[in-house]
Amino acid sequence: MTISYGEQMVNIGSIAEKYREEIYANLERLVNMNSFSTNISGLHAVSDILTDIASKHGIVLDKKISADDSARRPHLIYKNKQRDDYYAFIGHFDTVHPPDSDFNKLIKEGENWIGPGVNDMKNGVLIALYTLIILKDLLPLEKIPLKILFNSDEEISSPISKLIIAEELKNAKGGFVFESGRVPGDKIVTTRKGVIGLDIDVIGKPSHAGESPNTGINAIVDAAAIIERLNQLNNSTTGVSVQSTEISGGTARNVVPDRCKIGIDIRVPTVDTQECLLKDIKQLLRAQNFVASQIEYEMTVKRPPFVKTEKSARLIESYLKIASALGFKIEETSSGGVSDANNLSSFGVPVIDGLGALGNYPHTKKEYMIRQSLMDRLIIFCSFFYELIQEG
Repeated sequence: MTISYGEQMVNIGSIAEKYREEIYANLERLVNMNSFSTNISGLHAVSDILTDIASKHGIVLDKKISADDSARRPHLIYKNKQRDDYYAFIGHFDTVHPPDSDFNKLIKEGENWIGPGVNDMKNGVLIALYTLIILKDLLPLEKIPLKILFNSDEEISSPISKLIIAEELKNAKGGFVFESGRVPGDKIVTTRKGVIGLDIDVIGKPSHAGESPNTGINAIVDAAAIIERLNQLNNSTTGVSVQSTEISGGTARNVVPDRCKIGIDIRVPTVDTQECLLKDIKQLLRAQNFVASQIEYEMTVKRPPFVKTEKSARLIESYLKIASALGFKIEETSSGGVSDANNLSSFGVPVIDGLGALGNYPHTKKEYMIRQSLMDRLIIFCSFFYELIQEG
């Protein structure tokens, strides 16, 4: 479909179509190369594939390896060095499937393509890259205000790439994250909950479980009381989730345990909710008057909430308008999971996420992508971004 951008008529769909087979072939290459977050050689191999694809189209992706990363994971950055203003594209190419998994190759079942990372999110990385390749057919490269980050540590909470985002992308005019689109239906992601990690050490007193049980302080029993108190903070109305997900303790069957460790996963929808919850948890744990054990804890904001702002609402409206003009009815949704959108939006950058192809079951052996949706989402986003540049 041809769309008018001001006085200019452009058929981005026909331009994208000439890259169709190339895109699908490159997706197969990427999926068939294992890039588990700790498979460093695999991460480098995938980064080399992406660098090769870009290079064949006259685009330079610079490999960045942080001095702070002992594992030496590769991250790829594209910069238009002739522009101070820019938009930001972000995608990750690490996956959760280890090299020895039996789920390591692309399987084509009609329109459903199944494989490790095909949904989360190697298709999205290609949509981001081929958006630039297509726009390069329409505009001089120096006229495209853009920075791209393809990172290799998102699945392990972005320890290095969040620093790269802070250094390179925090002043973006807008940010676009290419995690998969959501089904059922056809959805982009416009909000995500933030995540807080809470680690608690419960320190009791040991004693013989048979001879002198009453002289001990049972850390496991007290841990259960703490978990019950924390569980009361769950609130489906506000969207707060406090889940006790890890527990370990005890040394032997006949010893009253003097230590127990608890791991808590906390999800919050807004910054205000996050601040209130942090205060409530600190107050609860510092009181310590409901258990005999000592409590030591560490609480860390892993990723802040990704919220919809006035600026992001305008970007979303423009995206949905373009999609509608192309014949697609796309809706918004929220997610309890996190992504690099959480990190980028924390700097006040308006962000849209879930711009990748449609699919489901990420992080499982049923992970799939709907084949045609890759091209559909590429054409929609490329048309939207082209108009955004023209308006800018």
